[in-house]
Amino acid sequence: MAPTDDTTAPTEPEPATPVRRRGLPVGPVGLLLITLVALLAAGLVLRVGLGGGSSTEAVDIQDALDEQAAGPLVAPNAQAATVGSQAPDVRLAYLDGGTQQLFELKGTPVVLNFWASTCAPCLTEMPAFEEFSAAHLPGPDGTNPAGVVRVVGVAVADPEAAARKMVERTGVQYRNAADPQAEIFRVFGGTSLPRTVVLDAKGVVRDVHSGSLTAAELTQKLQQQGLLPAT
Repeated sequence: MAPTDDTTAPTEPEPATPVRRRGLPVGPVGLLLITLVALLAAGLVLRVGLGGGSSTEAVDIQDALDEQAAGPLVAPNAQAATVGSQAPDVRLAYLDGGTQQLFELKGTPVVLNFWASTCAPCLTEMPAFEEFSAAHLPGPDGTNPAGVVRVVGVAVADPEAAARKMVERTGVQYRNAADPQAEIFRVFGGTSLPRTVVLDAKGVVRDVHSGSLTAAELTQKLQQQGLLPAT
């Protein structure tokens, strides 16, 4: 009787079914979305890093570019203004928005009034200049029997918020420009505040005055220069 073999022969393992890895369904649109998300994330990290985590203090890039494109308030080669000279064509950056070259105001006499929120005499003088300005605005036909004169205030070395508060406090309606580095003030020979510069309709400096003025005194100055009719 032949011996029985109880050893079971090893069976060959069945070949494993390959696992198919499913790729991300990224087409051209998916790649674009991933790129945009990555750029936004990088921009957020940069903004937080530069701004200390406060988005309210971040600088508006377009505003910064617009300001840079506008150039300085006073050209580097501007000549200092003196009585009898042509006024330098400074750029007026208004507190209520927008900018304007001083030469654009030609055609009527212009009164430039330099002031600061820390100047006590300026606080009492500005309402007097508002009184003068209101009396010399052009009428519906563009004229005024008392004579048309444009008044422009210039806030010297003032933070914008303080300058705006000063305008609100005094109630003046004529436009006011910012001169944060006192560039315009210096080119017009300013040494103390308040300071008033009178230009004729051609932009020539006709009178300068350091110290406060009343509406009557300002009127008299322009009459003496033949810029307003005598009363």
